[in-house]
Amino acid sequence: MDNDIQKRDFAQTLARGLNCLEKLAETDAPATCTEVAKAMDVSRAAARRILLTLESLGYVKEERGLFASTPKVLSLGRGVLRRTNVWSAASTIVMALADELNEPCSISVLEGLDILFVSRDATRRIYTSRLGVGDRLPAHCSASGKMLLASLPVSELDRRLSGVALRKQGPASVTEIDVLKSRLAEARQLDYAVAIDEMENGTLSVAVPLREKGGRVVAAMSVASHKDRMAPSQLKETILAPLRRSAQDVQGILRDFQDRNWAVL
Repeated sequence: MDNDIQKRDFAQTLARGLNCLEKLAETDAPATCTEVAKAMDVSRAAARRILLTLESLGYVKEERGLFASTPKVLSLGRGVLRRTNVWSAASTIVMALADELNEPCSISVLEGLDILFVSRDATRRIYTSRLGVGDRLPAHCSASGKMLLASLPVSELDRRLSGVALRKQGPASVTEIDVLKSRLAEARQLDYAVAIDEMENGTLSVAVPLREKGGRVVAAMSVASHKDRMAPSQLKETILAPLRRSAQDVQGILRDFQDRNWAVL
């Protein structure tokens, strides 16, 4: 599809409505119309029209000038979740590894320059905030994110990183594009990635890729810890082998879904 057709068929109003739902989903509390407009980078009047439209459809509720998404939003993904419950099937492996190591374990997919958790042990945590399925973290300073970025074709990686300002999260966060690309090249060669002090001070994580039947990397599986409990050297010496073993089990589930002609992602 060429650019002219893309421009002709692009429905900006629909795009703004979906963007509005995404921004509301990212907030920890109901937001004012002005806050939504700022997050969407549109005028307050435009944001208000979108919010009121979504409210009339039942996807947003308003109370005393504050807007929040409703549970009806979950219906948008219900059909996808029915077809792609591969991550639910993999959750038993995630929990078993977390129990074995007594450390948080998760599976993530890449969304732009973020990772999105699709399966996660929610009983243990190393970050300031408790993270669960559906939460996001910046990809450039997480082990899973670096593994997923490293698995992209070089041209796609260049496109995603073009003109981007990488935010410093932890004391060791990589914010220079060239340095990040060098780290990603190393992860690509090793077939695993680590992050130490990159998300928050003291945090450690190691991640390996999850490949579908054709070899395409569709997700990453990781184990995280903290320097209070584990030395950085243990990521490779103690954690990597059981992580790779569990990742093989998850890949078995992925390929079983493909054999049954069920969608993986």
